[in-house]
Amino acid sequence: MINLRKQKINILLTAIIICISVIAVGLVYVPKLAKMDMYVVETGSMSPTIKPNSLIYVKEYKNFEDYNVGDIVTFTDKIHGRSFTHRIVEIDTVNRSFVTKGDANTENDLQPTSVDYATGKVEAVIPYLGYIVKFLRYTAVKIAVGAIYIAWAAIEIELFTAERKRRYE
Repeated sequence: MINLRKQKINILLTAIIICISVIAVGLVYVPKLAKMDMYVVETGSMSPTIKPNSLIYVKEYKNFEDYNVGDIVTFTDKIHGRSFTHRIVEIDTVNRSFVTKGDANTENDLQPTSVDYATGKVEAVIPYLGYIVKFLRYTAVKIAVGAIYIAWAAIEIELFTAERKRRYE
């Protein structure tokens, strides 16, 4: 009876770990297959459309003509490594730049942003998932998650070995 209960708990925990792993891989690698980059929105400038700590998926568009008024675009300053995501409210075709504005802001951004800084359009938003992504960036958390997987695998191997021994005795 106790052995059966342990087996059920083991199966449940294994199923949970597998589900979490599949979801995590899906959230990270499926967008990469679709050639999208993942960002965490840090501020509330795009609220309520994109809440702070949302995970966004951005698809690269190379041509200036691919951008339209109303598109939500991520811009990146490659020198300083900083990004921001705002909506295009006006397009300057002469200077090949965009006037942008955060949805929560009352005024447009101070200066137009050159197309050279456009990383791409926001294609998908998952609210609040950025908290988890930011948490998982810490080295200690990565080590802890790795240790959990190793411990889980060791327990599975031990249980399998013990079950096999018991069957052949």
